Amino acid sequence: MRFFFSSLGLLIVFLANAQDVTKLKIIPKFKTDKLVLHKTYCIGKDSLTITNLKFYITDLQYFKNDSLVGSSSKKAYLIDAFETISQEIIESKLFDFNKIKFKLGIDSLTNVAGVLDGNLDPIHGMYWTWQSGYINFKLEGIADNCPARNHKFYWHIGGYLEPFYAMREIELNCNARNSAEIFIQIDQLFTLIDVSKIYQVMSPSEKSVQIANQFPEIFKMTQE
Repeated sequence: MRFFFSSLGLLIVFLANAQDVTKLKIIPKFKTDKLVLHKTYCIGKDSLTITNLKFYITDLQYFKNDSLVGSSSKKAYLIDAFETISQEIIESKLFDFNKIKFKLGIDSLTNVAGVLDGNLDPIHGMYWTWQSGYINFKLEGIADNCPARNHKFYWHIGGYLEPFYAMREIELNCNARNSAEIFIQIDQLFTLIDVSKIYQVMSPSEKSVQIANQFPEIFKMTQE
């Protein structure tokens, strides 16, 4: 009997503590549906297939009525559209917030710090070894109206020096307490950027800045 009450007490404590966390889900979407790898979508009269999507979220902060209530315990999150485990951010504290801010990309200091580990390890394919810099956002796929060989496009967006500085701040409002969803509308990016004209971006450039400037427009937030 004593063992039963002891176990029950531990369970209650565990369940209570499980609620004292903040959860964010990052969900890549195409129109109203969750983005699916290698699925063929339609943009107007053209077809589009996404084969790779990764991006960095850094300096994540939580606000309540414009007052900072908490910061993420991790410097950088690598979101992989096709690895579900990477799409959930769990903070060990409960934040009552109605706004979040984060950077999409890696800051200058981190870029010049050399090779790092964890989410910033070059093994993840988000580092230009030839240029010693991080790729903030990587999107690859096949588009009918892309004039490149086999209609393949590559958008590797990075750059930590002017005039090609590509990190962008994202600010999202919501009404949440301990959980919310962040949507990234990939379809909207293709209405803002013409893949028939901009299709091979693999180094800091005017084109990479043009794409980076659209990032604040394609992130949305809703309460769970």
